Amino acid sequence: MIGFLAVVLSVWGALHGYAYVRLVRDPVLPPEVTFVVVVAMAAGAVSVLLAFSRALSPPWAGRVHWIAFTWLGSIFIIDVLLLLGEVILLAIRVTGVTTAYNPLDLARGRAIMTVFIGMAAILTALRNGATPVPVRRVDVRPDAWPRPLDGLTIAVISDLHVAPGTSPAYVRDVVDRTNALNPDIIALCGDLVDGPVTALADAVRPLGDLRARLGTFAVTGNHEFFSDAPGWVAFLRQLGIDVLENDRRTIGAGDATFDVAGVPDYMAGRFGSDFAPRLADALVGRDDSHPVILLAHQPRQFDEAAALNVTLQVSGHTHGGQIWPFTILVRLVDHRVAGLYRQGRSLLYVSRGIRYWGPPMRLGAPHELSFLTLRTP
Repeated sequence: MIGFLAVVLSVWGALHGYAYVRLVRDPVLPPEVTFVVVVAMAAGAVSVLLAFSRALSPPWAGRVHWIAFTWLGSIFIIDVLLLLGEVILLAIRVTGVTTAYNPLDLARGRAIMTVFIGMAAILTALRNGATPVPVRRVDVRPDAWPRPLDGLTIAVISDLHVAPGTSPAYVRDVVDRTNALNPDIIALCGDLVDGPVTALADAVRPLGDLRARLGTFAVTGNHEFFSDAPGWVAFLRQLGIDVLENDRRTIGAGDATFDVAGVPDYMAGRFGSDFAPRLADALVGRDDSHPVILLAHQPRQFDEAAALNVTLQVSGHTHGGQIWPFTILVRLVDHRVAGLYRQGRSLLYVSRGIRYWGPPMRLGAPHELSFLTLRTP
């Protein structure tokens, strides 16, 4: 743990140090301006550490979290722009193109452009993060999907990330938008919360009003396990939500029969072997002639699902990258970042998620309330 914290703090310090060098030291800002910028950067850096510590209680927790994570997203965007500037300058040197500007003028021009473009990107990302979640309608055509089940609909709520400061009204709006779709099934695909039941129960409670013709089902994500997963499983069940933990439900009759299965998060086994995902256990005893829809938080759980001939897996977790170019880093972990994927006879749909984690921002990866309609090929 000490080693991990050392790495995190070193990276966090490097992000701020790099921004300081390029935006303050190199342009030779006046001492008064330098003082203000350094104090602001230090306050932002400390606020993020305070937010991650979860040392504050409402209502201060919500306010500090918003400020801290806005700063986290902002310094990330600024540093990305500065790195792009490095690449441009390197390309100029390699190609032999010369410039009449002296180094100080070049540093000041670069700083001005970075701040101008960065503020535009930050404000755009904040606006995107604050807009009501749009519905993304997707037709899914699994192999051999039964004709009696043609048109079955699934509303996907993933990565809601209710945190300190999240208003119950926000969750209520998501519930109302979902119910207005009149789905056959509602799938809660994990990372619903970022905190314990004692702190967030009131904000999450509106989820109990979700209504679907064939049921509302849920699985745990990694953030539930950071926040007392057993407590949240019990609470969601009190709300009438069917939480699937390595088990399944058979729905319908005759040719219109299918299974809904669910497994805990891919990393849940780190919190105890009893929590580990065991898809084979969830599918044992099922009729292989019936299709099966699997709820699993992380796309990386799809390889096992495809090997076991799951018809459709529904996942979240990635946020679609949330803030470009973080999408590139996400693809290094798992190339299945957002949308529909096929492996053999199995399909995977990855939702970009309802909300956000950390920075209240979306840039190049819009959020979504996914509405899947399963069609006969």
